[in-house]
Amino acid sequence: MSTPDNPVQQDSDPDRARVDDARMSFLEHLYDLRNRLRAAALIFIVATIVSFFFAQKYFDILTRPARAAWTAALGREPTFVFTNPTEPFWVYTKLSLYAAIMFASPAVIWQLWKFVAPGLYRKEKRMAMTVTVATAACFIGGAVFGYLLISKPALTFLFGLAETFTGTLPFKIEPMVKMEELVGFMLAMLLGTGVAFELPVVLAVLGWLGLVTSRGLWKFNKYALILSAVVGGVLTPGPDILSQLLMAGPLFGLFNVSIVVVWMIERTRRKKLEALAKETGADLVPSG
Repeated sequence: MSTPDNPVQQDSDPDRARVDDARMSFLEHLYDLRNRLRAAALIFIVATIVSFFFAQKYFDILTRPARAAWTAALGREPTFVFTNPTEPFWVYTKLSLYAAIMFASPAVIWQLWKFVAPGLYRKEKRMAMTVTVATAACFIGGAVFGYLLISKPALTFLFGLAETFTGTLPFKIEPMVKMEELVGFMLAMLLGTGVAFELPVVLAVLGWLGLVTSRGLWKFNKYALILSAVVGGVLTPGPDILSQLLMAGPLFGLFNVSIVVVWMIERTRRKKLEALAKETGADLVPSG
């Protein structure tokens, strides 16, 4: 890396020269930031307006696992209620906002990236892009996992608690689910599984920073199973043990995947240090 004491090396670094050329004054930064934020806000507003026309379709897609669970548990067509005249409107508005955030986020992130990127070196750009893409991919993967594999079994169990009691004074326990409550449950499920699947990204970044090691994570593996069960119980919106177990299993698997990822990062770093040691003749590789 170039240093202030070595101006020749500093001037010959094209990456550093590119970053220096891209630097702007404080007022130029404020003007550029204003333009980026304005563009991001316009994109979000347009996405919200467009999404509102598809709000009922979003409700249909989001509640499909719940409707399938209702039919499987009760054997009849599902019925959802609203107890406030404005409830459907606000439910659809909420879904429109969430959909707008989801669809507009790539463009908004791109605007923010165009503001930040000129001041970053190539290595920093690669790291930022890798973390951003990995974070988005893991969150989407977790949300899809919750939607396809956890929601229906969990809701089938919960709806199955409805029961008919016979005897001298027979009575029934039947579900009466509000639109708002159902949407809240499904969104909490998708958010919880999406956040849970960020575990490999978090541990990979900590490993890259040198705050955790693959050996230390492997030693913690025997406690990870218990911790996965606890976190699964916190992140799943339902109190049933089935959804918690369905969350705990993938969490434990992701922890072990994280160990492999951190080990690969350490292996790559060690190889670079060994190559640099051969060039300089110094012992740069840490022992152990």
